[in-house]
Amino acid sequence: MGLAAFLVSCGISYGEESFGLNEILERVKTSNPSVKIQKLNTEIVEKQKNRALKNYILPPVKFDDSDEWDVVKKYGLGTKSLEVQMDVFEGGKSVYGYKVLKSQLAKSKNQEILTEIEAQENVVAAYFAVLNAQKQTEITERAMRLLEKQKSRVWDLYSNGKLVPKSEYLKIEADIENNRVLILENKQEEENTIGILNRLLGYPLDNNLILKDFDPEAYLMSKSNIQEKNNKKVENTLLGQNEKHDLDIAEYNVKLAKAELYPRIYTKYIHDFWESDREEGRRDLKEDRFEIGFNWTFEWGGTLDEVASKKKALEQAQIKYDDNIKGITLEMKNQLNTVKALYGKAQAMKKRVDLLKENTDIDSMRYENELLSTFDYLNSVNSYRNAQEEYYKLQRELVLSVIEYENLYR
Repeated sequence: MGLAAFLVSCGISYGEESFGLNEILERVKTSNPSVKIQKLNTEIVEKQKNRALKNYILPPVKFDDSDEWDVVKKYGLGTKSLEVQMDVFEGGKSVYGYKVLKSQLAKSKNQEILTEIEAQENVVAAYFAVLNAQKQTEITERAMRLLEKQKSRVWDLYSNGKLVPKSEYLKIEADIENNRVLILENKQEEENTIGILNRLLGYPLDNNLILKDFDPEAYLMSKSNIQEKNNKKVENTLLGQNEKHDLDIAEYNVKLAKAELYPRIYTKYIHDFWESDREEGRRDLKEDRFEIGFNWTFEWGGTLDEVASKKKALEQAQIKYDDNIKGITLEMKNQLNTVKALYGKAQAMKKRVDLLKENTDIDSMRYENELLSTFDYLNSVNSYRNAQEEYYKLQRELVLSVIEYENLYR
């Protein structure tokens, strides 16, 4: 279904092809702006983690040179000293800081997939909104054609003095205008939603999409895991892992706070190339020095308050973890039943739509042959139109339920 092929965009020519639901769901994984942003966010967190690891393993090297202006003018700037410093003991700050970033990176990678799922949910809603608008237009345009024919017949009878009141003609004319408004509304809805769909898929807003209709049976047949119970443990799912990462981060934050209670012990190597001299200006040294030292900041109980605060936050995280794991487990038990129920409803509604379509086809012939009143004919069309709209709504809910089910077990 649809009206046009893909247009040339950004110097790339998209070939004319139809897009079904599966193609759209795959496209959104790589082209949706929110998905791209999340992938970049993961790369940022990974760089931060790598930086923390390098700082922990590799000691910083400091080159230094400073002197009075007259000495600098005479000798220029160079390397006065080289300094390498490494912490021997710091209470675990670097270790736990690195672990926090490592957990945040794992969460960010999981969030990439969850962002893909959220984007898929948005394109599903837009996809079915477009299909519904197109189907509503198709049904209404067919009714319009028959109403136009009936209007011409009634006008001919009225003009030739037959026993047909003018009010009958006016009623048909009013029904035509009402249906014309419905067509305009549906086409506007289609155009607006196509724009939303293009944005979600990373296409230009004015790109015309050719959408295939949806077959719920074929879709569910492609989802073999829907037909059987999934035994994956909740702790091993993305949602479960993210909850555990939050708990781990809260625990690391407690240890980071406790690390402030300990002194920082460090060792330092210094190589002096030269030193300032009032008589000579500069005197070469080339001396090596090794130092060991410590520093400790006393905050009058503030550190203990911070430790207590982080412990409370850890208690909160533990309660939240336990409760959320229970919530995910409960959703796992219920979601498959939701999918099956919606599938049953969709099947029943499909049968209703098929029956009402056949009924509308018969009523269209009866109306064309003046065996049915305009009122009864439009009631028949409206029943079919409403059933079709409800059918697309059920299909959308079905697909969203399947995506949510898959999300729970990923």
